[in-house]
Amino acid sequence: MSSAPGKGAAQQVRRTPKDTSQGEKRYLDEVAGRLLAPLLAKPHSSKSGWRLVGWDAEQGLSLFLEGHDRVLLLELDRLDESKSCYARTARFNVDARRHFDAGTPLDRMDRAIVDRLVAMVRHQERGLELPERPTTGRRSLVRSVNVERVLIPEGRNQYYVNPYVGCTIGCPFCWAAGRADLSRHLEGLPEMEWGRWVDVKVNAPEVLRAELKLHPPGPVRFSPVVTDPYQPLERKHRITRRCLEALLGSGFTPGILTRAARVLEDAELLARIPGAAVGLSIPTDDDRVRHRFEPGADPIEDRLEALEKLRSAGVRTFAVIQPILPMKPSSLVSRLAPLVDAVRIEGMQEFEGMAVLYDEAGMSEAIWREETARLQRALFEGFGAHGVPVDEFDDLGELVADRSN
Repeated sequence: MSSAPGKGAAQQVRRTPKDTSQGEKRYLDEVAGRLLAPLLAKPHSSKSGWRLVGWDAEQGLSLFLEGHDRVLLLELDRLDESKSCYARTARFNVDARRHFDAGTPLDRMDRAIVDRLVAMVRHQERGLELPERPTTGRRSLVRSVNVERVLIPEGRNQYYVNPYVGCTIGCPFCWAAGRADLSRHLEGLPEMEWGRWVDVKVNAPEVLRAELKLHPPGPVRFSPVVTDPYQPLERKHRITRRCLEALLGSGFTPGILTRAARVLEDAELLARIPGAAVGLSIPTDDDRVRHRFEPGADPIEDRLEALEKLRSAGVRTFAVIQPILPMKPSSLVSRLAPLVDAVRIEGMQEFEGMAVLYDEAGMSEAIWREETARLQRALFEGFGAHGVPVDEFDDLGELVADRSN
């Protein structure tokens, strides 16, 4: 694989002003596409019964394969021999699981197709020359980019959209930071601290309008991992709002997850889209804890108020308690239960620097894992007593689909 696109992108970063309105060409999909070229050329195999339904290069490399009444998700992350994974290549850790059904292990048929794809990656990466990453003296960078794809199919007529890549809220526990940095490396962009860079997809609404005509309607998640659709930059750029406007009358149903009460600015618009759902991430009832772990995010009271007002506007609401932070579970349950149709509860996912964060909170990782398990049980029991369904898994699309019928 030629490294020219990556090097060109790196040079472009040095020339780009802090913020622009026109947008530069983004080379990420082109670089990733060369690595995946054989699969993209033949996305469907009648012999094996599998087909590639979608792929993404913004959080490492992700492949969604559908067949035999199931969906497989393959994820390529930076090579790290200290981490367990399905397989390793010369440059990547490869993880594989059943999407929408993570509790079911891969069977022999699943492993056969995964092994074929791992072999493909091993062959293709021989020509992969990652560009030398430039350095930058900037503390932050907002890059306006033009993209060719926005709507990412993930199987079962479900999709997701990232209006931005990167997030200025910058939660220190965000496990996506390293995966997003791998994507920046593929494109030849400088390494920058998570929370200090954002790519604004200035043409995303127009691209999305065209893509909606090519796919059957279904739930659309905003946003899964690498951004917050209502981070502060949304006030200026309105990429999320314009993408939602594109969904009006299309039959596609948005499911939004955010830490920002700013979503209220689009309450009237969301109420006009049948089945639209908004979730606020509320990992604790104590704003002092929130400030320690999420210093760049909105106060807990603002998020609770946002849920209440969205519900009053006729928008379906849910809450995501992730990661579980120190709290009084009975207090959080009593405040959230009247405001939501469902909740999702999950502990902190592993990320680089996780042990340091626990130490700064005054406890060891092992002790905190025990405490997390205790709080999780209390939350499950509490919401169950209030008749609020709990969804353990990261499947907001299914949550929206279940409540839009």
